[in-house]
Amino acid sequence: MNDKFIQINYSSRTQKFFRKHLEIREEFEEAVTKVLRNDHPEQVNYKKLQGEFRGYWQIAIRSYRIMYTVENGEIIIVSVVAAGSRGDIYKHL
Repeated sequence: MNDKFIQINYSSRTQKFFRKHLEIREEFEEAVTKVLRNDHPEQVNYKKLQGEFRGYWQIAIRSYRIMYTVENGEIIIVSVVAAGSRGDIYKHL
């Protein structure tokens, strides 16, 4: 996956969160790129979610959680559906 293009789409709610937390957005984009390109993904705190959130992935950055989905193909599309503190993120989905 190293040579594939990664496109990240943000929901409007997530865009609002990232406007207030620019450093978290930068860290997320770096982390998700590492995971998708298999470039030392062990350095990233990520996991595949289960149960009612099956099909989603989560990256933890500090006390925040970013939930996203991935579509594979020539262009990898990452759709970020939620971002927030670890206690609140699951309440809004």
